[in-house]
Amino acid sequence: MKMRVFLAVMMLSLMVYGSAGAWGLPSIPSIGGGSAAGDPDAFLAKAKVSEALVNKSADQLFCLVTSKEEQAKAEEQQKKIDATSDAKEKDALTRDLTTSKCAAISKATADKKLEAEAKNWDAQKKKLAAASLFNLALGGKMAADLVPQGQKLASSITSNPMMLAKVNSLYEAVKSLGGIGIGTAKIITAIPPVFSAANIDVKLPSSSAEVPTATDL
Repeated sequence: MKMRVFLAVMMLSLMVYGSAGAWGLPSIPSIGGGSAAGDPDAFLAKAKVSEALVNKSADQLFCLVTSKEEQAKAEEQQKKIDATSDAKEKDALTRDLTTSKCAAISKATADKKLEAEAKNWDAQKKKLAAASLFNLALGGKMAADLVPQGQKLASSITSNPMMLAKVNSLYEAVKSLGGIGIGTAKIITAIPPVFSAANIDVKLPSSSAEVPTATDL
């Protein structure tokens, strides 16, 4: 029940303001914060926090549940990112890598072997799995909460010539956050039953204002 409520709140946050398609967001499934209102820089800073949290936690889960071959491919992609000097291109490649990792995590959870393997993880690995899932869900919830804020903020500053330079950055941030919200929602649907069956203590954030769980175990 808590899972359905959590996902419903995330998706409602993503759909509050108008059509997602108008913002170039992916099609949003019909499953049923602190404000940065008026301050584009504050909003973009919060967006970066959400992205960083999702990137780190997705990477940790990816390393826990995927094959060595998939991890090797991801390492090659990461090398390309590290070798890229253009900041915008680096951000775009990082988002693509996180998206592919999230897809791989969702795919891995469909394999019954994962549950059997997770049951044999030691206590430290199970603790890392639980913390990473919590942080991924938190980052996804932050993203979902920020989407309508960003849409509203971009709409409000288009009439201000001094702020027009920020509109494109807001547009790109909202598009990225929408993708994060949807991608993390898929994982949050798939992983908890597998982890619970493996005796991993699954907890999800009830608010985007919660503090990330330490994963430096």
